[in-house]
Amino acid sequence: MRWISRYLFCIFCSVSTVIILITWSFEKSSHNYASVLQKNSKIFSDITQSNGQQTTANLAPNYLRYLYPQIWACQSANFEGKSGYYSQSREDEALHKWIFNNTKENQNPGIFVELGAANGITFSNTLFFERMFDWRGVLFEAQPENAKLLLKADREKTVKLPVAICSALQTHIRMLGGPGFVAGNIDTMDADFKEAWHKNDNKTVDVPCGPIGSYLTAIGITHIDLFSLDVEGGELSVLLTMNWNIQVHYLLIENNSNTPNIIILLKSHGFRVQDFKPCSLGVTDCTNNTLFVNEDYQRPNFSTICIPNIYSNIN
Repeated sequence: MRWISRYLFCIFCSVSTVIILITWSFEKSSHNYASVLQKNSKIFSDITQSNGQQTTANLAPNYLRYLYPQIWACQSANFEGKSGYYSQSREDEALHKWIFNNTKENQNPGIFVELGAANGITFSNTLFFERMFDWRGVLFEAQPENAKLLLKADREKTVKLPVAICSALQTHIRMLGGPGFVAGNIDTMDADFKEAWHKNDNKTVDVPCGPIGSYLTAIGITHIDLFSLDVEGGELSVLLTMNWNIQVHYLLIENNSNTPNIIILLKSHGFRVQDFKPCSLGVTDCTNNTLFVNEDYQRPNFSTICIPNIYSNIN
């Protein structure tokens, strides 16, 4: 089984180092990874003693998860939920009341991904689920000033990535717009949105990027309960870089001119459009979203994949 150890070590070195170095080069991280890395010898031992009963595809996520205890640590018996909604148009409230109302979120933490996370707090579609039900996840924000705020935000159960999403052939995207909620990739930004918010603004900044599937795989993500995607017209280009071996249950996308093509793409991956109208909750300035659901999704019991006896609050 020595070749398996060497193979997994190569996977670990390549994909994990990319994420860590990008984050550290953007701003000095407060994460203390040293205690996590000490777990590696145990993982290699488990691999070499597996006797071929697990495939490398199954072993790799288990190995990588030890680098990200803020997501993969088993739930604390002392966890107490904190109520409060944060979404711009009450999306989190609608998701809670209409979609996740019958699930045992508190006993079985979910996994979320939010792309276009801004500062991590204001208008967040995932913060409620983290604070109320101990969900964990990954937050992406490409606008540099927003990303600085995100890295300092009180989102202790998340991995925060100050990167953009692009194809494997690219290394950077051109980010248009300053801090706030209307910045985006100038090459994929919706034309009407650009006309409305950036009519006389063509100043861009280069931001490092990579395929979203690669980032998520490197963190050990194998399933996503809620995927929130809001990147001002670049949603289709993001989804084209997704690793669809990662199961996704619900995918919330802000509507734009690419929505018809997004529907076609997601239907080819087993999704259908779910009736979802958070604006009916009484929002005056409402943003329209489309919610997609994959009814073949099989949610794992978090207790079977979490890492016991490891400290998770390292942000």
